[in-house]
Amino acid sequence: MRRHHSGRTRHRSWLGVALVVVCTAGVCLASPTVLAGTGPGSDDGGELAAAEQALAQARLQALQAHNQVAEANQQLAAAQAALAQAQAQLAALDARITTLTGQIASDQARISQLEGQIGQEKQALAAFLRESYESGGSQTTVEYLVDSQNIGDLLQRITAAEHVASSGDQLVGQIEAEESQEQQVMEAAVTARQLAQAAQQQAATQEAIVANDEASDTELLAADQLVANQAQAKENAAQSQYDQIEAYERAYADAAAALAQARADGTIFLPVAGPTFTEDTDLTLPSGENVQTIDGFLAGTALAGLGSSYIQAEQTYGVSALYLVAHSIEESAWGTSAIAQGKNNLFGYGADDSNPYVDAASFPSFAACILYVAQQVKQNYLTPGGAFYHGPTLRGMNVDYASDPYWASKIASIADTIPLPHA
Repeated sequence: MRRHHSGRTRHRSWLGVALVVVCTAGVCLASPTVLAGTGPGSDDGGELAAAEQALAQARLQALQAHNQVAEANQQLAAAQAALAQAQAQLAALDARITTLTGQIASDQARISQLEGQIGQEKQALAAFLRESYESGGSQTTVEYLVDSQNIGDLLQRITAAEHVASSGDQLVGQIEAEESQEQQVMEAAVTARQLAQAAQQQAATQEAIVANDEASDTELLAADQLVANQAQAKENAAQSQYDQIEAYERAYADAAAALAQARADGTIFLPVAGPTFTEDTDLTLPSGENVQTIDGFLAGTALAGLGSSYIQAEQTYGVSALYLVAHSIEESAWGTSAIAQGKNNLFGYGADDSNPYVDAASFPSFAACILYVAQQVKQNYLTPGGAFYHGPTLRGMNVDYASDPYWASKIASIADTIPLPHA
C-alpha cells in the first residue's frame, strides 16, 4: 500500500480551489512545511489557460465598449453643438424682441407727438377760418371782390382772398399729411407688436428645444458612464479571476514542493491542541461525538444512520469520529459519488489520479468501509512507525494520503462545522 488518493482530489474547479485558498490561507500558507502533494496537474494548467482566454475576451469587450463610448461621445459633441446653436438662436430672438419692443415704444411716442401736432394745426385752421369769416362777413368771395372801390382796392382784396385760400389749403394739407403719417406709424407699431408676439412664441419653442437637447445630453452622458463602468467592471472581474488562479497555481506548486520535501526528509507534524478542529488536531484523541449527534447531522443524506459506525470505529481503533465523518463527506460528496455508490467506498481509499474508479477499493457496505479505513489510517498514518506516518494529524496524513496539497485544510474546515453534543 502506498498513497490512497481520493478520486475527487484532482477534479476541482478553479472557484472551489480559490475558496479553499482564501478560507485556509491563515492555516495552510503560514507554515510551508505543511503544504503537501505533487505539482499542479494538467487540469490546473487548463484552468489558467481558460482564465487567460477569459481575460483576453474581457479586454476585447472592454475595447469594444470604449469604442462605443467614443462614438457616443461624438454623438454627444454633435448634440452639444446643436444645443449651442439653439441657445444662440434663442439669444438672437431675445435680442429681436428687445429691439421690437423699443421700436414699439418709439412709434407710440411718435404717434403721441403727431397727435399733438394735428391738434395744434386743427386749432390754427379753425382760428383762420373764423378770422376769415369775421373779416369777410357773410359775403362770398365774388361779392367781396365786386364791392371793391377802385383798382387798388380790388388788387388788395384779390391778394387777401388768395392768401386766405392758400393758408387754408396749407393747413388742410398739413393736417392730412400728419394724419397719414400717424396712420403709418400706428400700422408700423401694430406690425412690430405682431412680430414681437411671434418672436416670443418662437422663443418659447426654442426654450423647449434647448430643454430637450439638455435632457438628451444628460442621457448620453449617463449612457457613456454606464458603458464605461460596465466595461471596466468586466475587465476588473476577469483580471481578478486570472490573478486568483495564477496565485493558486503558484501556491499549489509551492505546497507540492513543500510536501515532497516533507516526504523526502520524513518530517513529523506534531499535534497542536486548540478549541476548534484544525489540521493540527490529534486524530487519535476522542472526538466527543456520540451516535445521536452524528445521526442528526447526517439525516436526509446518503450517509444517514451511520452514526454508530463512526463511533464504533473511534472506540475500536482510536481514530476521531469527527475526522471520519468530515473525511467521508469530502471524498464521497455526502455518499453520492460514483465510487461511494458503486463500491461503497466513502474515502476514495485505494483510488489514484490516473484511474480512480477502477483502482478504488470495494466494500460490502458503508459501515464496513468506515471500520476498515479507520483501522488502516490508524495503523499506517497515525501510529509512529507506520508506513506513512508523519504525525497523528491531517497535516501528517496529507503527505502521503492525497495528491491535493490542500486536502488536509478541506477536511479540517468541514470537521469544524459538524456539531458536538454539547454545542
